[in-house]
Parts: sequence; structure tokens; C-alpha cells
Amino acid sequence: MSDDKPFYEPQESDEDPKPKFELYIKASSIDGEMKGSCPICQQWFMIAYVLAEQKNASFKVFTVQANTPPQTFKDKVQSKIFPVVIGTSGKNVNGQDISGIVYDNYDDVEKFFESINFNCPKLKRTQQANVASLKIFEDLYKNFNLFLQNPSSDGKKLLSDLRNLNSHLEMQETPFLTGPSLAYADCVLLPKLQHIRLAGEQYRDFKIPEEFTAIWDYMERGYQTTAFSATLPSDQDIVKHYEMRAAGKGIKGRPTLQKQTYTMSVPKRVPTTTVNGGGDGEGSNGMDESGE
Repeated sequence: MSDDKPFYEPQESDEDPKPKFELYIKASSIDGEMKGSCPICQQWFMIAYVLAEQKNASFKVFTVQANTPPQTFKDKVQSKIFPVVIGTSGKNVNGQDISGIVYDNYDDVEKFFESINFNCPKLKRTQQANVASLKIFEDLYKNFNLFLQNPSSDGKKLLSDLRNLNSHLEMQETPFLTGPSLAYADCVLLPKLQHIRLAGEQYRDFKIPEEFTAIWDYMERGYQTTAFSATLPSDQDIVKHYEMRAAGKGIKGRPTLQKQTYTMSVPKRVPTTTVNGGGDGEGSNGMDESGE
């Protein structure tokens, strides 16, 4: 990571009055530079991306090696929790200047994003539609981790959670959890599904059942959004994320490929669906760094 070379920097005018900030996320544990595997970091990266798409703010992303952050970062931030946000210019919805303010814990980061959210209520956790959606999969990631760490687990709780999610998605009349475009709940769910998909197969030969077609359709629509596809960590980083906890329980994963890949395919038997409002990008399977 370097302060003069952000990982992500959109082209913006210096005279643009909207709030500007820096988002610091965990770096890859493989190369120390690319996006890391932290699902919470990706969640907020996605939310920042959508806010920028909606012209609420402008931001740059820096990746940081959590265990050995550079001195320039340590001079600004005392916390070891990621992500971290530092305001650089502009005012929030209350007219407060955000310049130089550091947001370095989960609650403060959430409050910051709410404070620069001028016209995207769907990106607020407290919106009723998001509250209801989050309850649907509230135990999914916890049960995935328990399954991954327990060699004797049969994965029934994880499978039940996925079945319930699939049933809910089958009844959905919108492409995403609360409407035609990504909301807060989607930014929480999609990274977790990607982790379950990749690490589950790597360490426990667990695959999201192909018959859960509503989940696969939902993931496909997620891959088609730039906010999800452009913020994805590599397959290898996601697998490595669980290496110690899985191996520590006597479960050994298969060796990973050296070349970074980004899985964004769905089972072939699932029909491709085009839903208005689903996104502006197209997913691909095994995309390398030049394709991001």
C-alpha cells in the first residue's frame, strides 16, 4: 500500500463539491497489494461504490497489510480494525466538514456512510426493508464457519439456511433483496455467498446445490453489477482466508492455483436471466488481473 498510489481512484474533478474520502481495506494476504478477502471490507467497498455511482460521494481505496501497516498509515490511524475511513473534503448531510476525520471502528464507519448518504435510503442498515432482509440470512455465515471448522459436521444447518434463503428469493419479485438494485442487505449477503461457494468446496467439498436456482440466479445478477464484480477478492485470497481455521481442525484444503482467478460463473443448467436494474457489468469465469 502507498499513499500516492491508491488501489481504486475514479476520475473526478477537484472542484466537485460532494464529500470525498479515503477507504482503507485489508490487502491480499498473498501479494500484499490487491484487495484482501475480508467480507466486511468488501461490503463497505460495495456500499461506497454504489454511493459514488449515485453521485453522493467520491472516494479512493487503499489496501493495507493489517499486520504490518506502513508508518504513513499508523501516523493517521491507531485502530487495527478494518475498514477505516478518512474524510478528505466536503460536508455531510448535517453540514459538518468531514476533512481529516478518522472513522476506525465498525459503528463509526457505518455512521459515516449514513452521514454522506444524501439520496440512497436503500444503503442504510436501519431501513425497514434491509432489517427484514438481514434476518433471513442472519445465521448463514456463522453456520458456514462452524461447518468449516468441524470435521464431523454434516452441514445440515448450513444447508437449511441456504434452503430458506432460496425459498425467500423464489418469492422475490425484484432482482435484489429489497428492489431493482443493490441495497445494504445485498452488500452484506453477496460477499458471504462468494466465500461459502469457494471455501466450502475447497475445504469440505461442499457446493451450493444446483437445485437452489433462485440463489444462483441472484448471484448471477450480483456478478453483473460492477459494484460486486469490481470489488471481489481473488478466489485464492478467499480460500487462504480460511486456511488456518480449517487446517487447524484437521481439514486440509487442496492446493490453490498460483494465478489469481475470479469465479463469476453459475451452473450451466441455470438459465441466464436479464432483469432491468440488475447492473451495468458482465461477469466472467476465471478473470485475471487484466480483466478487472
